[in-house]
Amino acid sequence: MIKIKNKLGKTRVYSKKLKTKIVLNEKFVSKKLNINEKISVYGGLRFKNLFKNTIKNKPLISIIMPNFKCLGLEKAIQSVLRQNYDNLELIVIDGNSGARTIKILKSYDNDIDIWISENDKGMWDAWNKGFQLANGDYVGIVDSSNILYSNSIKILVKYINMYQKYDFICGAVKKDNKIYAGFRPKDIKRQFNIIPSSIVGFFIKLESLKKVGLLNITYKYSSDYDLLYRIIIKNKMKGIATKGDEIFGNLGDSGFSANHNFLLKLINEIRIRFNNGQSLFNLIYIIIGRFIMKASRIISIKKNSQK
Repeated sequence: MIKIKNKLGKTRVYSKKLKTKIVLNEKFVSKKLNINEKISVYGGLRFKNLFKNTIKNKPLISIIMPNFKCLGLEKAIQSVLRQNYDNLELIVIDGNSGARTIKILKSYDNDIDIWISENDKGMWDAWNKGFQLANGDYVGIVDSSNILYSNSIKILVKYINMYQKYDFICGAVKKDNKIYAGFRPKDIKRQFNIIPSSIVGFFIKLESLKKVGLLNITYKYSSDYDLLYRIIIKNKMKGIATKGDEIFGNLGDSGFSANHNFLLKLINEIRIRFNNGQSLFNLIYIIIGRFIMKASRIISIKKNSQK
């Protein structure tokens, strides 16, 4: 076991061998980075034969950081490096953002476990690349526009140790100066926003994720919700929420799906639900309900503007 301090003075634990996890009936395999020297730029500690593995009483936490031309990348990296927990790995998947990003990534070459910059098929593809490279007991997404609070992984590990039979942890998150917390699995057949967020606050056992499979990248929007549906409904996995004051981090300006119009989001949601076997009756109920809610909001806005 090798202990090394990172750029921000936090100790991390390494070994000279990578011990990958094999799961029975897994739907994807952990693998080494596929590198095309002509189109890929890459680096990190794994290329220096320094690896992270599970340690007794210290589960390994894998953090995947997708990025595409985000100005907050360095702050997001630093928020992970600042964690007060010594057994976590950081994997950065960049969609060929250019020279500025490469310069930042190279400056953290002795702190990031693995990073790659190359063209990809979008955000969900970047998530999938990261999942396949992860070696943690638990894995989660922290986008390059997010900030992870310094004690969030310690809180996560506390819950992992308390609820060892559970498959995932839902941490509270901050967005637009509001705190979002809780977990409502019974509502998933009517609405998707049953967890605070699929990034920053959501961590799942890698073993459980391998049984569920990767994101379906044919969904342009809400592929993370499709994954959540498969986790909870199709695989009947269990999760637990942290307390409302145990906040994992700030989402910043994240929210890919939230930035698209009502009709596109609704069509995509119905497609996901249909492909996951929800009944036609339930789908019609959801469509009618969404339009009624949309009309109510428009009327309310108009009334408030007239006051």
